[in-house]
Amino acid sequence: MAFSIFKKKEDTFDYTSQHTCKNCGSSFQGKFCFRCGEKVVDGADRSFAKMAESLLNAFTFLEGKFWRSFKLIIAQPGQLSHDIRNGIQVPYMKLVGLFFVANFFYFLFPVFDTFNSSLFSQYYHQVHSPIVQTLVSEHIKANHLDLKDFTNQYNAHSGNLAKLLLVLLVFIFTLPLSLVNFSKKNFYFDHLQISFEFHAFQMLVSSVIIPNLLKWIIRLVRNWFAADWSVLLSDNVYSNFSFALFAYFWIRAQRTFYEHAWWVSVLKGLFLSYIVFIAWDIYRMLLFFFTFYTM
Repeated sequence: MAFSIFKKKEDTFDYTSQHTCKNCGSSFQGKFCFRCGEKVVDGADRSFAKMAESLLNAFTFLEGKFWRSFKLIIAQPGQLSHDIRNGIQVPYMKLVGLFFVANFFYFLFPVFDTFNSSLFSQYYHQVHSPIVQTLVSEHIKANHLDLKDFTNQYNAHSGNLAKLLLVLLVFIFTLPLSLVNFSKKNFYFDHLQISFEFHAFQMLVSSVIIPNLLKWIIRLVRNWFAADWSVLLSDNVYSNFSFALFAYFWIRAQRTFYEHAWWVSVLKGLFLSYIVFIAWDIYRMLLFFFTFYTM
């Protein structure tokens, strides 16, 4: 039996009545103030059904705008930013909001520490690792610290900072994006929008959905067939797969958002997919310094 509280109710609101906005004092007709957008609150807004609907949306992100935006960044990369730039905004979730939803899911279902680099990763697997090794070794020696305790403190602090600093990556990537597409003479805001869209795509698809699906498949194959497919999540294999995903996004986005010819879109899309990994290196280095000098 369906839950009647979630069935669409008949709209009985009187749209002809005159209202005075409680926020700005303007006089208007309808549900929303034409000047500031404040909504007229009636009995339906105070009902249990409305509260249950709001809670469901808050905890599951099941609002239509999220799913509509999510499907579009997968099926037609660049189209969401294109529509928003051209003034079609109501059907979609704001790109900044979509990015932070993706951020939430990334830290809720972590598989890789791409954006939340542990001290081990910073110490051994980054371009700037020699600097990390020198600074950490000198700091531990000078302050007579235990390496294990320092590592635990660093990882906890880095994890908290990463949730805030991840937005830096969006701004870092707008520089090569604006240089590669300089001839199109877009505003900086336009490059920023498509950068937010890409990083939402990257976190949701490449960092959450696919790796967690692969983890489930690997576990299933190991239990049922005694086979080990864990190589699918190894750095080398998954980095190549991620590059293919990024190429898919950027080739389509160059065509859709920047309106290049196909051959130009392919060349610029492949180049930007490579630049993504360089931007990650810069971000991880900044994350280390922010973490190290604020502990």
